[in-house]
Amino acid sequence: MVHGLVPAAGRGERFGGARPKQFSLVAGRPILSWTLERLLSAGVTSLTVAVPASQIERARELVKDERVLFVAGGASRQASVELCLAACPADPEELVLVHDGARPAVAPADVQACVEAAGRCDGAVLGRPVSDTLKLVAADEIQSTVDRAFLFRAETPQVFPRQLLERALSEAAEAGFVGTDEASAVERLPGVRLAAVAARHPNPKLTRQSDLVVVAALLGALQQAPSG
Repeated sequence: MVHGLVPAAGRGERFGGARPKQFSLVAGRPILSWTLERLLSAGVTSLTVAVPASQIERARELVKDERVLFVAGGASRQASVELCLAACPADPEELVLVHDGARPAVAPADVQACVEAAGRCDGAVLGRPVSDTLKLVAADEIQSTVDRAFLFRAETPQVFPRQLLERALSEAAEAGFVGTDEASAVERLPGVRLAAVAARHPNPKLTRQSDLVVVAALLGALQQAPSG
């Protein structure tokens, strides 16, 4: 079994708008609703979702599914994941999957590939090799070109054994380390092997209003696709 943790407690300041980003409508439905549906359709056993404390009742009305538990999020992504872990029903040896609440178009096939890879290593991260030319910049001036051959742009989901992620987050907190994703905390543990799983489908993250065009097109296509 694999249990999902979804940090969705951010204020979405770069996104703007009158409501929290995760509750904004795209392709006729709230972003968070799409995200949770995609994870459940990929076979995730249960979902523990961190939302702003003021939005818990709203979230419960939005998603009425016994497999989904909503909790109040923390002041940071890392804190929200820790709160999700504390409420998650997974056993220590079971896998937990962390996915951004603002990635509503993730393909179930990519989720499943990440879970399978995690079973062969100490965890797995979905993402894609970097295709753009990368420049090292200082004070708005290009210093050099970075070799992209070994670079991988991390996305989510990211999947780990529960006890490994708990240990990584605990040690990160003790050291005052705050990572931008869960893998950055797990990577600090000695001897850990994480699989890099190349995504085969689009998986954009909604950060700004301009991202809505692409995500709406992807989700609109899903609505029109024949079932079965």
